[in-house]
Amino acid sequence: MFRLVRLLMPLLLACALSACVSSKPYVDTLDESHFHLFHRPDYKDPARQWEHVLALADAGREKAAAKQAYALRLTWPEDPNAAEAQLRYARWLDRRGKIAAAAEQYEFLLEHYPTSADFAAVLDDDMRLARALFARRAGKFLFFPGVDMSEKSIPHFEFIVRTAPEGDLAAEALLLAGKAHEAAYDHPEAIDSFLACFNRFPKSPFAEEALFGQARCYRTLADDAPNDSRALDFARAAAARYLRHFADGANAPTVRAWLKEIHARQERQAFERAAYYDRTLKRPLSARIAYEDFLAAYPTGLLAEAARARLAVLPEAQPPTAPGEKP
Repeated sequence: MFRLVRLLMPLLLACALSACVSSKPYVDTLDESHFHLFHRPDYKDPARQWEHVLALADAGREKAAAKQAYALRLTWPEDPNAAEAQLRYARWLDRRGKIAAAAEQYEFLLEHYPTSADFAAVLDDDMRLARALFARRAGKFLFFPGVDMSEKSIPHFEFIVRTAPEGDLAAEALLLAGKAHEAAYDHPEAIDSFLACFNRFPKSPFAEEALFGQARCYRTLADDAPNDSRALDFARAAAARYLRHFADGANAPTVRAWLKEIHARQERQAFERAAYYDRTLKRPLSARIAYEDFLAAYPTGLLAEAARARLAVLPEAQPPTAPGEKP
């Protein structure tokens, strides 16, 4: 075996050396152009292409100028004029009312050319379009109000928060993303957005509405699962959280009414649990314990007298007997 290895070693070394010699050196391809079938530039040189874009714009041919600017950015993304070409194309889409497409192009500019444009102004434009998508309704016809399409705005709000997490627009973007999730019946995601808005920006003008939104979502989840005691616990905690921070808030009366309703539902659930042991399972000792727990939690509740009336007729629990004693 050792002899075979010694015989093969020169062959292996020769193969390795030939591979090293024949391997191509690294070539920087950043300056190479990229071919796009449906967006081809009119010129093969990026400098001449940019001059062509400006000439088209000066001639009033905005559509042609925007499309040729987009072709420049696609073909030569590393060119010094690529960022301005991208901005020109995004602005053209914006003026035409192509809200979603323009927002995507603004976001591409912010993500790939963050230092080559007026960052704050472009981010403001993206937020304006995201708000427009949030308020958009599809299928409006005569008296039909249309279908809520705010879900389409969520990726754009999330991009704004991700791009400028401490910026002036982040709190509002989180709030509107939460509302869009809520409109799409995605209440867990809505709660996450609402709480992120409040926890990260507790002093912002959107904090009160965000905390009200999370309380509203938890109440909706509790309504969807009427027999889920944990859902009621979460809803009660969310309402209490709002009142703890905004006792005089604009939505405080509504939240207090919710809290009163939740309290009544929890009281009824606790009484029904004791009545289940009492009437259905016929387990008087378990029922006595459940009624006593109910009265400890709701001593002045609407069902407190009914619980006391049942305790009066249920047998007392017998003390445990010692080993060897007769019960």
